[in-house]
Amino acid sequence: MTVSENDFFQLVAALPYGVYIVEPDRTIVYWNRAAESITGYSREEMVGRRCPDTELNHMDEEGTPLCKTYCPLLACMDENSPSTKKLVFTHKKGYMVAVQAHFIPLEDEMGKLKLVAEVFTPIQLMNRETRIVENLYSMAYHDALTKLPNRLFLEAVLKTRFSEYHRLQEPFALLFSDIDHFHDFNETYGHQAGDEILKTFAQTVSSHIRKTDTVGRWGGEEFIGIYPIKNKSDIIPISRRFQQIVSMVVVDEGRENLHITMSVGITAVTPEDTMKTIIDRADRYMFEAKRKGRNTIVHDEIDGPSGPEG
Repeated sequence: MTVSENDFFQLVAALPYGVYIVEPDRTIVYWNRAAESITGYSREEMVGRRCPDTELNHMDEEGTPLCKTYCPLLACMDENSPSTKKLVFTHKKGYMVAVQAHFIPLEDEMGKLKLVAEVFTPIQLMNRETRIVENLYSMAYHDALTKLPNRLFLEAVLKTRFSEYHRLQEPFALLFSDIDHFHDFNETYGHQAGDEILKTFAQTVSSHIRKTDTVGRWGGEEFIGIYPIKNKSDIIPISRRFQQIVSMVVVDEGRENLHITMSVGITAVTPEDTMKTIIDRADRYMFEAKRKGRNTIVHDEIDGPSGPEG
């Protein structure tokens, strides 16, 4: 007697455990009835969507925002090895649910990774513990002043982008920016005005970026942007758009309206890159923009005309 594919799917559909299956780009291709019951989301709402684009907002026990960073699904793909994690996600009705999740790589006949399955079941988590996880997420991954993603979050996003680049050939760009003459600005107008500039910039950039983009505070007056791209030449309109956003930043100081400019370096990922090399290159471009007189952009060489930014 043999078990058919139909028998298998009948079994999985009837399991009391949530089961969903994703392709290497994290597109959901299967969602069983228990997954519907546990999460509140129907099969029709989930199949065909990429995990990072859903509203599940998975976090681990440390409060790491997994859907937007290097999640266990990606680790399972990269390592081609099963794993088990305790996670928290947001139910469709808005409350948080804790689950024990098992991640299982599924190979094709040639031994090549084809799909990854997550099998999950609810576990008890006290309300107090849920609030702790929420606070950990807020405190550990967001800058206290600007509320933007912080350095820890940005590094996690970069790790995700590298994983997708090497497995799926999905390129990305890294933008490194610094507010021009910020020290002099603080000396002239005071640190409170400087803080208002940082917060206003954060609010402005947050409301003008795509859902797929990430801009966060690297430290001080330095900010990093991480952008999925299709072609290397995309870095030019991305950087120009970034400077347009900077030009919108205005703070009413009472006697006058305060504006800022930023020096920008932007680069596209290469096959030889590591997290360190791509950050160092974008940082080097930013300092070159400073040397060129500030309020300018320095980027990779692009075939054909690229405009006056350099």
